[in-house]
Amino acid sequence: MQNLTPAQATVIASIISGLVAVIVCVWNNRAMASKQKIAEAQRDAKLEMWMQTVDRKLDTHNGYAERFSEIKEDIAGIRASIEFLKEK
Repeated sequence: MQNLTPAQATVIASIISGLVAVIVCVWNNRAMASKQKIAEAQRDAKLEMWMQTVDRKLDTHNGYAERFSEIKEDIAGIRASIEFLKEK
């Protein structure tokens, strides 16, 4: 290499440090994007588990509601039988 003037050396050092800064920024951005994807996947998994729990509870509740209507019909039948027996 030739002898460089101080101005040339400063320009070369600035270019090199700028390139290093750009490389570090790109690397950090990719790392942050990866972390965000992982966090988003974890949130999605938690939301999916919560939705499954809600669905399971809703199914259970719907089962009770269906059985309650059957029980209501049974009670009406029992009352009719009791009234029939009282009339005898």
